[in-house]
Amino acid sequence: MGGGSYHSDVRSARHEVSSQRSFQETESAFAYSRQASTGQVKGAHPDVLVKGRVRECRDSSEHPNTTPIVLASDVTSSRGNDAKVIFAKVPAFMAALKLSSIVPDPSIMWAAFGDATVDRAPVQFGQFEADRRLDEWLGKLWLEEGGGGTGEESAELVAWYLANRTELDSLNRGVKGFAFFTTDEAPYPEVSADHVREHFGVEIPRNLSTKSVFQKLARLYDPFVIFPRTSMEARKGGIDKEVAQRLERAGGRFKDVDLRATLIWHTRDDLDLYCKTPSGEVIYYGSKRGRCSGELDVDRNVRGEDPKPVENIRWAEGTAPRGTYEFWVQLYGYHESREGSEIPFELHLDNGGEISKVSGAVKSRGSMSNPQKVSFGGKPSTDKPDLYAPYQESVILSKWEQYVPGAQILKINDPAAIIEVMLGAMALRRGTMDLETFVDNMRGRKVSRAIQDDTRAALEDLAKIGVDHQVDASVFG
Repeated sequence: MGGGSYHSDVRSARHEVSSQRSFQETESAFAYSRQASTGQVKGAHPDVLVKGRVRECRDSSEHPNTTPIVLASDVTSSRGNDAKVIFAKVPAFMAALKLSSIVPDPSIMWAAFGDATVDRAPVQFGQFEADRRLDEWLGKLWLEEGGGGTGEESAELVAWYLANRTELDSLNRGVKGFAFFTTDEAPYPEVSADHVREHFGVEIPRNLSTKSVFQKLARLYDPFVIFPRTSMEARKGGIDKEVAQRLERAGGRFKDVDLRATLIWHTRDDLDLYCKTPSGEVIYYGSKRGRCSGELDVDRNVRGEDPKPVENIRWAEGTAPRGTYEFWVQLYGYHESREGSEIPFELHLDNGGEISKVSGAVKSRGSMSNPQKVSFGGKPSTDKPDLYAPYQESVILSKWEQYVPGAQILKINDPAAIIEVMLGAMALRRGTMDLETFVDNMRGRKVSRAIQDDTRAALEDLAKIGVDHQVDASVFG
């Protein structure tokens, strides 16, 4: 943990309390993330990978009463922009902590998480810092904007790391830290032993229930979920966002189709998409245009050029013949993964507006997935599972309530309220302010009325619980 202060004095803090970084500054802070997403650098910054590493929050003569605060952001495609929203408000956040004395000696660690089943950098952690090194650590995060399309992300891995691989001097004073998870998806129900080994370098004998991991976390940190609410239509758009973005970037057709099969995977290896049409001809990289108007309009990673590859076979609206189509995937060659590695993929199918998704994997050169049969031109199926069901707000919240008390799941309408909700949650839990006092505090800091109202609504249930910051005695055996 570094020393120093984010603000050199109260005067500069008061100046920055109402200021925000410009869009240009915010964008430049994430230059590494853009380089990683475009393949200019390979993968996550090594400093934020914590395999074999412990993060520490230590007291010092300058900061004798540290308050550990973890800001863990979901950086999948649906929530990747939240980190930028938080970054733009860091000066106001630190100034409000200093001027309002919400908690003593705040020391903040950035964390980012995605989906460990598909993403290349599903967990990233900075150091606990109290000065402008916060900006440097945030700038090292990769906003990968991936995700697995299941309604679940790997927040449980963040919880495991915080509960097992962070060392907090505040515990010696009987005081918990804070852990804020900003996400609109639920954790996976188990912490995978394989993932713990891969990302943290620690051997555990078996998978652990996520519930038990959050129970351990709650002995050391006060856990909160900040849940940005969105309409189901917006959620559906977010689910399709990554596929659409990859296709549009590559020049493929996403909309206005009778039939579309889009293949995505997450390595530079060369996978190929095939289709056998009702007439028996095969569309693939060696025969990209069919006599039936079908076309392979995107073919990626012939040379391993794309870290976010996509392939696409589609029929423009009004052109697809009736009949049965078969789609499958073949592993042509390795450019990144070790020879013989299994390469997971997702095949997204749009059949006359009926959306479905198939997950699979291919292993070894020349191996092929099982064919997926699609009948076009008949009546829509009525017995297929709802692809979007796992993304319903009620489903996701009910999962989170298994791990975090309902009053600590803070639902907001505007992501711009994230910072205020965190400040208010800390003030309420430490007894620094009650809800009405905190609302007055926001008013005094000239926070907009809309954000005040959003924050108040998010904190109302928490305000009824009262103060709690003591460490469970069982932590010390």
